[in-house]
Amino acid sequence: MRIVNVMTSKVVGGVEQASVDYATALSRRGHDVLYVGDKRGKVLSSLNNEKIEKYGISFHHFKYYLIPLLYKKLKDFKADIVIVHTKKAIRIFKIVAHLLGIKLVAVAHNPKMKEIDKADTIFSISQYQKDIFVQKGYPAEKIYVIPNMIDDERSFFPSTSFQTPPVLAVLGRFEPGKGFEDFVRALSIVKSKKIPFHAVIGGTPVGDNQKTYESIVALIKELDLSEDIQLCGWVSDKDEFYKNLDVFILSSHHESFGIVLLEAMIRSKPIISSLAEGPAEIYADNQAAYTYPVGDYEALANQIEIALTDFSKTSKKAKLGYELTKQKYVLSKVAVVLEKSIESVIKS
Repeated sequence: MRIVNVMTSKVVGGVEQASVDYATALSRRGHDVLYVGDKRGKVLSSLNNEKIEKYGISFHHFKYYLIPLLYKKLKDFKADIVIVHTKKAIRIFKIVAHLLGIKLVAVAHNPKMKEIDKADTIFSISQYQKDIFVQKGYPAEKIYVIPNMIDDERSFFPSTSFQTPPVLAVLGRFEPGKGFEDFVRALSIVKSKKIPFHAVIGGTPVGDNQKTYESIVALIKELDLSEDIQLCGWVSDKDEFYKNLDVFILSSHHESFGIVLLEAMIRSKPIISSLAEGPAEIYADNQAAYTYPVGDYEALANQIEIALTDFSKTSKKAKLGYELTKQKYVLSKVAVVLEKSIESVIKS
């Protein structure tokens, strides 16, 4: 198959990584892939695969003069299908796909319905989102559930002990929904119980999220945690980041999936996670993580205490998380599901 994979974002984050994983997975399955991205962004330059053709274009304001340019490029490529990862690009690529007589697939990275209902088919990263789209009237038979994936097949590497003190970490953009405030408040409780730890918050504020960052910094000072919590900024070396922690925590209030969970689990790290939408589905039928109700920082503190005081149990969580990732979320496994779904869409 000849597949066009579109990511118009200029930044690099979870959604952008997912788009790269799509291109990589399909290329490894032997398909020809054209990756269309914003030439001003970082995503195209991060795609280091000679088998994947790259096409950079400026998507500034999505002017309709882009249509003839995209039409010509996709026609010359002889595209069989178009997969779009950003909702604001759906309208333009819907027109291009229609002119070419091929299907447009929109990948739903969040449960918002706006624009996505204009696609011929939806690839949802979770069953939770699919149920929402069906409730809003989108045909169930046109929605395929394809989870996010991770391109990593490393061996399990268990820890023999915690560091002194144990290192806890969260990672993400400084958005209100990431629940970093809960993480800080939970740590205050843990400290009051004289349980030793060191904590790291990885990530930087983007755009309007500077206020969130400043509020977290102020809270850390207010709770007298400045010596206990390190703000390490943007994480460019994921291996180094995860290597230096003992327990990874996802404190999100809303999380459509949570690629960071896969990153941590494949690196043999135990997880404490809120039961936000995506994580609740990932851990629904297993014991691969310590979990707690969304927004309940006291429950988070309790899970941190258990994790740090019961190394044997925490080590078992790390093993179960690793096995879960290998069984369901590594790129080689998800690629097969993705390929079959695309074939089904084209045939329909």
